[in-house]
Amino acid sequence: MRRLALVALFSITVIWGWTFVLVKEGMEIVGPFTFLAARFSLAFLLLALLFCRSLKRIKRQSLIYGAIVGIALFFGYLFQTWGLKYTTATKSGLITGLSVVIVPLISSGAVKKRVHISVWLGALLAVVGLSLLVLSKGAITTINIGDLFTLACAVFFALHIIFVDRFIRRVDYRQLLLIQVGVVALLSLIGALSLEGLPQRFSPVLIREVLVTGLAATALALYVLNRFQRYSSASYTAIILTMEPVFAGLFGFLFLGEILTIWQLFGGVLILVGIGVPQLVGGRAT
Repeated sequence: MRRLALVALFSITVIWGWTFVLVKEGMEIVGPFTFLAARFSLAFLLLALLFCRSLKRIKRQSLIYGAIVGIALFFGYLFQTWGLKYTTATKSGLITGLSVVIVPLISSGAVKKRVHISVWLGALLAVVGLSLLVLSKGAITTINIGDLFTLACAVFFALHIIFVDRFIRRVDYRQLLLIQVGVVALLSLIGALSLEGLPQRFSPVLIREVLVTGLAATALALYVLNRFQRYSSASYTAIILTMEPVFAGLFGFLFLGEILTIWQLFGGVLILVGIGVPQLVGGRAT
């Protein structure tokens, strides 16, 4: 089962890497709240149909845990989607990948456990890489607001991984999944109605992107994450997800023609090295 879990978790990194391109395109049509409301409402409806029996016996504990996980997930996706309005899909993928470094730091701090030296080394490399990534034409410039939003997204995604790892063995994973997706859909809908209003129409391009992100990148991917993370630690799951920025960069190049400068490319490599160092040097100790 552990091997199946690793394959399943790796597969969603490919899907999530592709969604950076789709969401980037979607942000040219509607606002972030509207896009997320459509994406997560569709995902919730599908999951509710698949797990309708679980809805009949939801426990109070599941509601509490699901709400906590859902709020972290909501802010993670909100900042990521918002950030993609102002930054490239490639940079967004690399900065989002910093959640891998953040997970063991927060986990260790929460339980007052000593952080392995490899984690600090990885964090240092990632910070240096991030600094280079926000360079423009080789000179230090004002950091793009989209990069800051995406950095906030990495923090909330790290919290999401930690919360799922903490709660997944205490309640039915199907209930935890349904509630967190429902929370994101509800909060996104409230934000859309309050700040953006309903769109006049959904273009064919937007419909395609909502279908792909809602069904594959949300319903399927979060099912895999919640279903199989119980067979892996939070830190190890985060390490597996390090391939997400690699695929984001690949798809950004293939579909959007995004090309990094030499300094930005070097920064991206440093981020990937920083992400991988804790696992390669410290192993499961992180």
